[in-house]
Amino acid sequence: MHFTQVFVTFLRYPERAIRLRMRSLAALLLTCCLLWPSPAYSWWENGHRTVARVAAANLTPAARVRLARILSVPDSPAAIADALAVASTWADETKNETHTGEWHYIDLTLQDSKSDISKRCEENNCVSARIRLFAAQLSGHKTEGRWSELDALRFLVHFVGDVHQPLHAISDADLGGNCERLDPPSGNAKSLHALWDGQIIEAMDANDHDLAESLGKYYSALDEARQKEFSSGEVDDWVWESHKLAQENIYGKLHIPVEPVLFPKNCGEAPPEITNFHAAVDTLYIDTMKPVVRDQLLKAGLRLARILNESL
Repeated sequence: MHFTQVFVTFLRYPERAIRLRMRSLAALLLTCCLLWPSPAYSWWENGHRTVARVAAANLTPAARVRLARILSVPDSPAAIADALAVASTWADETKNETHTGEWHYIDLTLQDSKSDISKRCEENNCVSARIRLFAAQLSGHKTEGRWSELDALRFLVHFVGDVHQPLHAISDADLGGNCERLDPPSGNAKSLHALWDGQIIEAMDANDHDLAESLGKYYSALDEARQKEFSSGEVDDWVWESHKLAQENIYGKLHIPVEPVLFPKNCGEAPPEITNFHAAVDTLYIDTMKPVVRDQLLKAGLRLARILNESL
């Protein structure tokens, strides 16, 4: 693995990079951490596992049977939920080795419209294209032979979670919120991206088991129209939904300056208006955003279940 590849990924997702192969990357990460401090645990782990557990609770019997075979576990709700939760973080753990970092997001700019989604996904190197491709592979359609059925499942579970994180569907020349620093930090989060990747979920004070159970109860209390809305749409609809949520709840509420259409490779190349911007995030903002995160986690789990039920 080349230093440049690892370091670019580290810059894009600084708080999550620590979970990648600690033995082989320890020396590199120690050097990077001296330059850019980050917490000892990865982001979105709790979120991804919650999404997987919500999906597992909404599978058809046929999908559950096939998942049990792919995951090599007994065909029981608990075994499948646990295995799917473990599988949900694999794409993060291996993205440096597999060189698939670009698949976790789509750089849809503040100036873009929904019709620009395909333009921002050259050669299928974005999250929305990869959701479609791996769903197709699980459906039995021919795809590239590099990835096993288990790999396709693990990618799919992870990417459906990613596309529902608003900062994975937007760009303001800021690497999806990684270049705006929090001042002061919020818990372990030092950037906007880290705040939305995990710190808001941490503030909800629940592990993935409890959070998935709580989301199930919340879903049951919704009326039929809302339940249908939460599981509806196609991949591009989910991208645009996340994009609009980021525009309103992050860039709008925090008054982040709108930058020209640029795609810096790292924060050192980002405009100074972004790197010098320090977001003041207080408890009120986090509490106000908890329902947004709650709904996105639930939607991701329900929509993942729908894909799996249709594909398996």
